[in-house]
Amino acid sequence: MQYEQSVFLVGGAVRDELLGLPVKDRDWVVTGSTPEQMLAQGYQQVGKQFPVFLHPQTKEEYALARKERKQGVGYTGFVCDFTPDIRLEEDLERRDLTINAIAKSNDDRLIDPFNGQQDLRDRILRHVSEAFVEDPLRVLRVARFMARFANFGFQIAPETKALMTEIASSGELDSLTPERVWRETENALQSPTAHVYFDVLAEVGALSHLFPKLEYQTQVFAKDWDKHARWSLITAHTPIVALAELNAHLRAPNQFCWFSEQSRLFVEANPLPLPATVWEPWLTSVAAIKKPQPFEKLVSILAHLTQTDVEHWLALRTGIAKINAQVLIKQGYSGAELGQALKQTRIEALEGLSNPLLLKG
Repeated sequence: MQYEQSVFLVGGAVRDELLGLPVKDRDWVVTGSTPEQMLAQGYQQVGKQFPVFLHPQTKEEYALARKERKQGVGYTGFVCDFTPDIRLEEDLERRDLTINAIAKSNDDRLIDPFNGQQDLRDRILRHVSEAFVEDPLRVLRVARFMARFANFGFQIAPETKALMTEIASSGELDSLTPERVWRETENALQSPTAHVYFDVLAEVGALSHLFPKLEYQTQVFAKDWDKHARWSLITAHTPIVALAELNAHLRAPNQFCWFSEQSRLFVEANPLPLPATVWEPWLTSVAAIKKPQPFEKLVSILAHLTQTDVEHWLALRTGIAKINAQVLIKQGYSGAELGQALKQTRIEALEGLSNPLLLKG
């Protein structure tokens, strides 16, 4: 039987356009087609579990319309059917939220079988069908959407929140790989209201499953921190040993580990003010002179956590920045003696500063 091929814009691109937001990525669904036909038209296949293709010119993703049937545990336990007789509405039905289950045809006609437009107007995150519970990853996705759209006044539908709680108590969250959990988390950390992601996960009983040993206290970020700083503030109440284990468990990238662990380690071990003999080795250990940009970000986090003035932290670096080893070399120092002389010179320079972070005497 011959089917007519049709192409529809779907998902986030349609949703964001309706919300008046800039559209960054566009995804397409193709009905009435087969992998062979797509390849014959010049598309490049990239999907492994189900056929996804890159457009020959735009490189945007085009996926064959598909249905999914739960067969195993977790978010990978699905069998996909992508025969050309699958209708667009069947493809939309497998999606997580009604606001993500709206499609647009080439003539700008909206296909909205699950009333996603009304939920957009009402600012509601609502699941499309009871199949929502079959994919534990959706708990994280809903939490992430809440973080992203918190400033729009969105709320989770009570019946959807109940399903999220059901998933959290079922043990299915344990099937999620740390990498997949981190990917959703890092995306959430891009949002100025990233704390909402963790608030939602805590509310539905998922936080302890996904972030073992995290000691989380809800907070609202008062400034526009970047994602590394937000992770450092989210984890700020977690003891350093537990934090290092959590970062390792999540396989968090190095910069997230460094900023969060350096922040927590300092706060845990160093009550302010501190003598110059403590400041000097700490400034060296965080490469304050060699890497000024990471240092500036680190001390902005520490100033926030300790409720001190970031300018006082930066002044510590300025106080030793001009001390040059070449001057000491000309004075005859070398080897281990040079290192000790450089250290002592820096300590004396710090002791000469008028800075409330410095413990005098």
